[in-house]
Amino acid sequence: MSADMDEVLAEVKGGKVWPLYLLWGEEFLVRKGADELVKTLVPDASMGLNLAVLDAASPREVAQELATLPLFPGRKVVLVRDPEFLAPKKGKGDALAKARDAWKAGKRKEGARRLLALAGRAGWGVDQLDPRVPGAPTVEQWKDELNVDLAEADLTFLQEAAAFCREERISAPEGDASALLELLQKGVPAGHALVLAATDVDSRSPLLKFAQDKGRLFERKVAARHKDLDLTEISREFLAPLKKKLGPGALEGLKERIGGNIRLLQSELEKLAVYAEGPTIEAAHVTLLVHHAREEEFFELTESLQKRELRDALSYAEDAMGQGTHALQLLGAVASIVRSLLENHAWLERYANGQPPKNGRDVETRILPKLEAELKAAKRKTPNAWALAFGMQAAARYERRELLNALVACADADLALKSSASGKLVIERLLWTVCTRA
Repeated sequence: MSADMDEVLAEVKGGKVWPLYLLWGEEFLVRKGADELVKTLVPDASMGLNLAVLDAASPREVAQELATLPLFPGRKVVLVRDPEFLAPKKGKGDALAKARDAWKAGKRKEGARRLLALAGRAGWGVDQLDPRVPGAPTVEQWKDELNVDLAEADLTFLQEAAAFCREERISAPEGDASALLELLQKGVPAGHALVLAATDVDSRSPLLKFAQDKGRLFERKVAARHKDLDLTEISREFLAPLKKKLGPGALEGLKERIGGNIRLLQSELEKLAVYAEGPTIEAAHVTLLVHHAREEEFFELTESLQKRELRDALSYAEDAMGQGTHALQLLGAVASIVRSLLENHAWLERYANGQPPKNGRDVETRILPKLEAELKAAKRKTPNAWALAFGMQAAARYERRELLNALVACADADLALKSSASGKLVIERLLWTVCTRA
């Protein structure tokens, strides 16, 4: 059963410290919860001396750190983010993301160890990482064994990481949790605590059972499907410090506009709380201030495609798939964005002589009087003038033939994805087609 964070924080403030705190689920909520817990366990004054943050560590290395006394008396906390030894063999989303991100950020040892730990789930060692080596796992085997879609760039990463591991004599971190479990069962030094923050957990892990029985377990899962998504408790949690609440229809409006993007939800709620003069955020406030950001929560992707920023679009898609978003969901979002751009492009040519409006007032005086007749005949609502201005400005960055080619590329991508092609590679190719100039 999942613990209540407020109750646990109250326990800590009252002097009760459990040996293991395991948080898992949606990445933003898990990180936020872990940071709050750590700050309560280890006040700022002693954080530099009594907090150890381990990345890509093995259970044995975690146990050694947890058993080591701090330099000065007091609590000691060991924080492990995204521990590979907790993850199921076939994880959700892009299981390579953490290793790749660490590698790109210059943390090569961490990236290599995460990669080795991932490969170890399938029984592969450092000698099998390089895809050029005879007998190395194929792209199909990575998909079948680990649910990893290898893109062309990943093959280069595997090759470079394999060479780095050989040169630096880096071996795979031990995945056996017995050493850590033995320490926890025997008893850690008084006041010592282990905080594990994970996005995915193997339901068979003995550490999960220990957290349930003799520690504290926090599940911060968010439904993947929009129809199953419930933001009630999360919104209440974010608004409590701001002393605000959501009025009738406000939560439904937020859900429709931003979907399951929890980071964006917090940002929008903070903005709404500042705007609302009274204690209640009304549905009208949401309609006024929150952009319609979802074809599932793809606001950042929309902005990237509108600006033709390929790097930003690729980065967003990589992050989204790393958090469990399916390639078909991204494809649906891209197709919707392209259709919107194409419609705005047609209106731009038909009602503005190809000259993009400068602002919402320009739309109201020059374009809407002509466009409203068409929309009325189609029984469609008149769009917000400022939103239409931004949409037409974005459409002006494309030629009509480029948008038509982008729609064809979406159809090709749909066929490829339904023919078991690599989702990551298909989406990367699609974004390249949409963003680059023909």
